[in-house]
Amino acid sequence: MVHINRCNKKIPLFQGGVCLFLFVITSFVIKANAIDYSPSQVFSQVHYANQLAIELLEQKDITRYNLPDSQEKQAKPMHVYELHVSVLSELYNYAQSLGFRPPPIIVSTPISYKPTDVYYLSQLTVAKLEEISLTKLATSQVQLKTFRDKTPSMVYQEIFSLYYRLNLLNGHSKISPNEVFSQTIRIKEDLQSILSALSQRLDSSTENERKKRLLTTAVFGTHPDGSSMDRKLTNKTPSDVIEIAFQNREQFNLLRARNSMPTIAIPEMIDYDKILPVDVFLQTQFMIAELNLLKQPMNISSTTNRGRRYIDKTPSDVYYEMQHVKYMLDRLLKVPSL
Repeated sequence: MVHINRCNKKIPLFQGGVCLFLFVITSFVIKANAIDYSPSQVFSQVHYANQLAIELLEQKDITRYNLPDSQEKQAKPMHVYELHVSVLSELYNYAQSLGFRPPPIIVSTPISYKPTDVYYLSQLTVAKLEEISLTKLATSQVQLKTFRDKTPSMVYQEIFSLYYRLNLLNGHSKISPNEVFSQTIRIKEDLQSILSALSQRLDSSTENERKKRLLTTAVFGTHPDGSSMDRKLTNKTPSDVIEIAFQNREQFNLLRARNSMPTIAIPEMIDYDKILPVDVFLQTQFMIAELNLLKQPMNISSTTNRGRRYIDKTPSDVYYEMQHVKYMLDRLLKVPSL
């Protein structure tokens, strides 16, 4: 660390080169000695972050709320990582609203994430919540606890709880259709990008021209034969939206099987007492992770767009975009040998 600090000063070129060399060597040693963290260690960090969030909520006299339950039984590190990206986005907004420097914005990329990658995100989260807690609270009773035998699905639920609490800290009493719509647009645009990339790889042979047309027209919700996806429907409910989300999950499983990847169990409607927008939100996070996983065997390296703000959106609006996602997934499955 001393060498690195000195490199920040104006020094002769030779000494600067020495400092750069030491920095490279130090970075290499750090990577060589990197620790692999377990789901239990990740859970410990996120649980600690949740306790800090609880204290911050209590300071605002917010103590009565119902945490949503994740029904995911086979969440993998990639799914956990993606949900944590949304946690950091909420924490970014919360820190900014209080005048703190926000944590970095993390993007969704097609990389095979491990629990260690999620641990690094949880460290960012804990560090910022600790900073806010030290300033906003007179005292804190929170301590880091050690856990054992935690699975990625258990971590997923703990991160889901943290996401919900950060939403409350940001002044939102619930997850709105606006946020679900924003996340669904991220899925749609990512899938549009994938179909466009795949179509551009095809040569101009007669058979490939047909495949190109099938892929590119699906991006716009149409078919080369002149037909198009169903018109927008009204009066849709969160239950309708999650049902089509589950259908999309089934399509993802078919794409997984095509690429020799294990399928993931999908929740069932009976698992829920009442479907709320927050339940649909969780499905959008799962699908964004699935898309980034599937980009890898397709040799696509594009990142997923960040969410944008929308207003006055309804479950019917979300349903229509989910329809387009399903339309494109159906088309992708019908185009062989990609």
